Amino acid sequence: MTGSEHHDPCLVADLILGSVQDVGFVEPADDGYVIRVEHRGKVVSSPRIDAPVGRAVIARLAMIAELDLSNPRTASAVVRVRRGAIERDVVVTVRHGDALRCDLSVLPQQDAARTASSAVELRPGDRAGHYEIVARLGEGGMGTVYRVRHVALDRVYALKVLRANVMAYDGDAAQRFLREARSAARIRHPSIVDVFDYGTLGDGRPYLVMELLEGESLEDLVDRGPVPVATVLDIARQLASALVAAHDRGVVHADITPSNVLVASRDPLAVKLVDFGLSVAIDELPVASPEYVFGTVHYISPEQLRGFPATEQSDQYSLGVVLFHLLMGAAPYHHPNVRELGLMHLQAPVPRVESPIEPLPARLAEIVTTCMQKAPHLRFPGMRALLDALKDVELVAKRRDWTRWLGR
Repeated sequence: MTGSEHHDPCLVADLILGSVQDVGFVEPADDGYVIRVEHRGKVVSSPRIDAPVGRAVIARLAMIAELDLSNPRTASAVVRVRRGAIERDVVVTVRHGDALRCDLSVLPQQDAARTASSAVELRPGDRAGHYEIVARLGEGGMGTVYRVRHVALDRVYALKVLRANVMAYDGDAAQRFLREARSAARIRHPSIVDVFDYGTLGDGRPYLVMELLEGESLEDLVDRGPVPVATVLDIARQLASALVAAHDRGVVHADITPSNVLVASRDPLAVKLVDFGLSVAIDELPVASPEYVFGTVHYISPEQLRGFPATEQSDQYSLGVVLFHLLMGAAPYHHPNVRELGLMHLQAPVPRVESPIEPLPARLAEIVTTCMQKAPHLRFPGMRALLDALKDVELVAKRRDWTRWLGR
């Protein structure tokens, strides 16, 4: 089953749609493609198929879902699949990245409004799948985080649950949350928090389980004032590298903020990017609602504010704003009114990038300014180009005495 002559892409695509019960993937593997179907924790994988056949299968799935493959953005559509007397709604998601890939997930039949009204706050001792709630760690605009213990393994993790009022406001938020959580779980990078598991509570709310990181976020770090240039450069390189890995798999974060970056260790400095699942829910909510975007509007890209889907360039803009905040000790734009703050991202000039505590390399200032350009095409062509620029700055810093070089 490795020769393309033995596979009919149309037949393979139809078989995938008919067989998927939970989630499925058509993705690159060993210079070809492999098909994986997951159901109730069990994974069934096909033998490798040739790359042209794999791409043709994805093209067939895209055609069935009426998705435009010429559009480089990640796109999704729902397909009603009938198998005998059983009908399912399957979400087909096509991602580009470094290679074409496709995700499929079955929509459970749930009423979002009923889920919201029946949702109950989790308390210590409650169960979520294999996990026992130990303590509530915090809450953001989109989700609540708990410390949990795997009952069988006796290991502690962090469990994040989508808030019920988000589901009531946006009926599709739960499915996007789970779809992107699955995608994030397949990205392996030292600067991306590991997602180990995901599922749905009895009331219908989705959750994901990730490594528990003790310590602070970049928000806590910058609350104490501007961050030294060398530290900012180290953080920037790690985050850009993480986003290269995500973008290569066709996954856009869409909500890069200081609160979504955790300091995993200090010596050596290591940071972790979190909240891929929640970020996709954020970028499709109206900006006019302070309840949902006030925590992120300081870092949101102009195109997202205009209602366009987040792209790699959107992540670039938000990363640039975060780096500006770390260097200056304050975000570039401030206004008590959310709408006016959004307009500043759309219209206000990019402020001068500098550090109030020490000289700033001119090239680093240029990098941050490029990331924060209003028009996406004026930013770096991709996250890999941004990463290369940051590595060049670090290389020069290592070749010369840091303090003499900074002001040049």
